[in-house]
Amino acid sequence: MHINILPKRYLFLVVIFASIFSFGQEFTPIVTQFTKKDYNASNQNWSVAQGKDGIMYFGNNQGVLEFDGSLWQIHQIPGNQIVRSILIGKDNKIYVGSFEQFGYFERNNCGQLIYRSLSEKLRKYKMQNDEIWSILDFNGTIIFQSFTSYFTYKDGVVKGYRCPFTFLFFNLSNHKIYTHTDQYGFSLFDLKSNTFKSIFNGTLKKPVASVLPLDSARSLLVTNSDGLFVYDGKTIIPFKTEADNDLKKSEINRALISPNGTIILGTILGGVTAISKDGRKLWALNTSNVLQNNTVLGMCCDKNNNLWLALDKGIALIHLNSSLRYIHSFNPSVGAVYSLSYDEPNLYIATNQGLYKAELSISKKDIRNLQLESKIKGQVWSVDQFNKQQICGNNEETFDVSPKGISKLSPVKGGICIKEGIIHGKDVLVQGTYTSLCIYEKVNGTWVFSHAVKNFLNPIRYIEIDYTGTIWASHLHQALYAIQLSPDLKKIENISTFNSLDQKHRLPINVFSVNNRVVFTDNTAFYTYDDIRKKIIPYNELNKSLGYFSHAHRVCHFKANLYWFIRSGEAALVQVKPGAIKVLDVVHYGLFLNQAVDDFQNIIPISENECLFTLDNGLALYQNNNPAKQNNTANLKIKSIQTSDDEFKEKVYLPLTTDPIPTTPFKRNNILFTVFYPQFNNLNNIIFRYKLEGLDKVWSEPTVASQKVYRYLPHGEYTLRVEVQTKDGIKLSATSYTFEVDPPFYLSTAAKILYFLLIALSGYGIYAYLHHSFQAKKEKIKQEQEEIRRKEIEKREKKIIALQNEKLESELTVKSKELAESTMTIIKKNEILVTIKEEVMNQKKVLGTQYPNKYYDKLIRLLDENLSSEDDWAIFQTNFDRIHENFFRNLHTKFPELTSNDLRFCAYLRLNLSSKDIAHLMNISLKGVEVGRYRIRKKIGIPSSKSLTEFMIEFKE
Repeated sequence: MHINILPKRYLFLVVIFASIFSFGQEFTPIVTQFTKKDYNASNQNWSVAQGKDGIMYFGNNQGVLEFDGSLWQIHQIPGNQIVRSILIGKDNKIYVGSFEQFGYFERNNCGQLIYRSLSEKLRKYKMQNDEIWSILDFNGTIIFQSFTSYFTYKDGVVKGYRCPFTFLFFNLSNHKIYTHTDQYGFSLFDLKSNTFKSIFNGTLKKPVASVLPLDSARSLLVTNSDGLFVYDGKTIIPFKTEADNDLKKSEINRALISPNGTIILGTILGGVTAISKDGRKLWALNTSNVLQNNTVLGMCCDKNNNLWLALDKGIALIHLNSSLRYIHSFNPSVGAVYSLSYDEPNLYIATNQGLYKAELSISKKDIRNLQLESKIKGQVWSVDQFNKQQICGNNEETFDVSPKGISKLSPVKGGICIKEGIIHGKDVLVQGTYTSLCIYEKVNGTWVFSHAVKNFLNPIRYIEIDYTGTIWASHLHQALYAIQLSPDLKKIENISTFNSLDQKHRLPINVFSVNNRVVFTDNTAFYTYDDIRKKIIPYNELNKSLGYFSHAHRVCHFKANLYWFIRSGEAALVQVKPGAIKVLDVVHYGLFLNQAVDDFQNIIPISENECLFTLDNGLALYQNNNPAKQNNTANLKIKSIQTSDDEFKEKVYLPLTTDPIPTTPFKRNNILFTVFYPQFNNLNNIIFRYKLEGLDKVWSEPTVASQKVYRYLPHGEYTLRVEVQTKDGIKLSATSYTFEVDPPFYLSTAAKILYFLLIALSGYGIYAYLHHSFQAKKEKIKQEQEEIRRKEIEKREKKIIALQNEKLESELTVKSKELAESTMTIIKKNEILVTIKEEVMNQKKVLGTQYPNKYYDKLIRLLDENLSSEDDWAIFQTNFDRIHENFFRNLHTKFPELTSNDLRFCAYLRLNLSSKDIAHLMNISLKGVEVGRYRIRKKIGIPSSKSLTEFMIEFKE
């Protein structure tokens, strides 16, 4: 690295020459801010360093803060102490220093950071309020330094040394260690002898905060409040800069020289300042523009020349490698910027507050002498340059602006847009306003207002004129007009109105020109006009090549075939060639702290390679030929593979190496992959996509997440493939990881052996069981056959007995019938005897005494003795009960109130005997029979509608 320091005699002239320029505002680098809400740790950060893998590490009040481009993570040290200092060793160990504690983190084979304390290895030294403020690597010896002590670590041995005086930070320059001590002032430290040697020079009045190598022989000495000096080993001379006055008030705390030779100074009170190698102030960042805090506690340039600041409040990433520079805000405010025009060195700025004029130096990247043009106030929509003539469209009128003065050009209010073209062979300007189309023509080489087109009253936002002279004008809110003027350009000869581009949706339509071809957009896709078919058609080639930038709402020409396509939140620089449309770069408006003028973003070229982005009270400078954009690549890497059995409660990490192929048990088949892509130039333009071969058939949808989880993976071998790309689809890097999920135990080799043994055992068991079952079945069959034979014998015996019983029953039935018949015969006999008795009694009445009583009584006695007796009834009852299935018993059980005489009456009813027969059998009158019927009906409770005889015949229970 080589920095040219001007000879002493020229330094004074440089400072005087710089002072004659009035105060200006610099285009400063883009800054990305990180607050504690972003990284979820303490506000205060003390140091910063980058690992060989590209990951950034910060010394934070809560520990070591890690950022891989996507994820933040905090790593604590014993006692949860503040980490003051960080150094990445050549062995990629992360050496850290804290209060009475120092050591290092290193990653294990699973990618996890493990802390090893070195202070615990101290022998013959007791730490007493030692706080490690800086760490450096001196020829393989790691030196941890506090303000009164220092500690060395080499070959596993840790030693401590205490000094009787205090000193500031150790600085390494040209293989020597320098520091500032209370006793010796600026000193050279000899590690071998552990001594400090004073470098006496009366030039240094303030302590040296930092020593930076300028070349192999010279060092830059940075004092905290007395400026910069050059030391060549013998003499110390001042190094004058344009920022000396500010730096002396700000108290320099940290310093470094970037890879491109820029001197960067971090201060306690004034943020950070960049100085060129010839002492010119390049830019300054502090709370007056973009920083959230003015106290810089640590600095580091990463591999891509981005500058990281560890601040007293938060972290700042300064994009030194970016194509963009930025004026955060004008003071006083100019309002929202709508358009620009640059006529070197004059810059005309159209804003909602009026037209501003300033002097722009592209080489110095600053704007000076900013002032409002008093004649042009209020909303200014456009300022355009035509042949060195500035035409400004104002809310009230249109003006001609030149360095000599401002004159009114047109009385028509609200000039919004203006375009040059050829209509009917005439070179004209066509201006869209709030109401009219205005025509300008050249008079003596100067554009002058000619007239407003008749019978056209519409507010126009954009205008393009095609090769046929057709004016394409987009309405401020809706519709598109294709206008053909009369030869005198004063009236409309033909006008076509398009309310929709896709014939479905009525959306605002904008019109632009790309490579001399008129294109239209409704914010969903681009269209063009087909001259042959005379209709608007989709511009498929452009839409396909632009990807999601086909939703752009504005197109701005940069140069040649380069165009800016602007959509919500971002702009793409696109090279448009026939058959080769390519997105070259993407700029996110989020980099400008959301200062975009929504729907009115504009990008205006100011030179062959520079253009300006319009912002709300600000501007951004884009450099297309920025050499710092080189070496802007990184490699996508696997950071960790975390496995778990259930919702990642039990964390187990797989090794990052795949030789041999890592495996995880089936019970831990939930896997969380974490990848990182340590490229910090455009954090908002990075997306990832994943594909797990063995499971996924296609790639996942692109996502900003650097973590991917797969749950409940089946057993088998898998390969995770990951790609990182820009949002417009440009592939940046890729990586892969092969691993295996072991089969579940029931499919493992041990399980298969166990299954074989179980099968063999089961086979033997089945054989034994079957043999035993066969024998048992055989015995059972034998017993069953014997039982069958026994049952057959019993059955035959029962059948014989049944036949015998049946025979007996038949005989009994026959006999019962015979007895019943004989009983009926007796009944008939009784009827005859009753008849005879009545006849005898009648004769007695007639004969009286003629019929001797002794004969009469004897005859009556004989007749009564031969009538039915109780014995006859008992025989009848027994025979009847056998025939009619225990009729009397069942009837008496159900109706216990029935008397024996009632039961007898019921038996006669069941035999369906007539009342007369019943009267004869019971030796009662017919009236007595009816009384008996009524008495029985009442006792058994049957309704009058039911026949008592039928009830007795049907009764079985």
